[in-house]
Amino acid sequence: MVKIRLQRKGTKARPFYRLVVTKSTSGRDGAFAEILGTYNPVPREKHITVKNERALYWLMNGAEPTETAAVLLKKAGVLDEFFKARPNQKAKYKFLDKRVAAQSAKSVIEQPAPAPVAAKEEAAPVEAAPAEEVAAVEEAAPAAEEAKTE
Repeated sequence: MVKIRLQRKGTKARPFYRLVVTKSTSGRDGAFAEILGTYNPVPREKHITVKNERALYWLMNGAEPTETAAVLLKKAGVLDEFFKARPNQKAKYKFLDKRVAAQSAKSVIEQPAPAPVAAKEEAAPVEAAPAEEVAAVEEAAPAAEEAKTE
């Protein structure tokens, strides 16, 4: 099977990726058939370049992108062209809709804090035990302890 995936380049803590077409059995940085573009995630504005015609050619011929590669191809507009040509293939890429939905959801920090819940005043008051019962229990406890020790 042929895959479109990222091949890592760059140095430690400064990644740089190539978008390549390769066999699914080859290693991450192993042999590849063609370089389709590059992706640099380090700067604030992520730099993505894709050869749209070649990427579309490989998609039409059965190459399957990984999730990350599919996101990059969608940003480049290649997947939209692919879905126009083959609308039945859109079902394979449902994970793209989930990512967009997850990214567009408000985070907990952005949501307003919930209003504090008022304590119920109608709760049944705790009834105090009569003093006579408390005294009887206190007197019985030491007597029971003495009986156990003997």
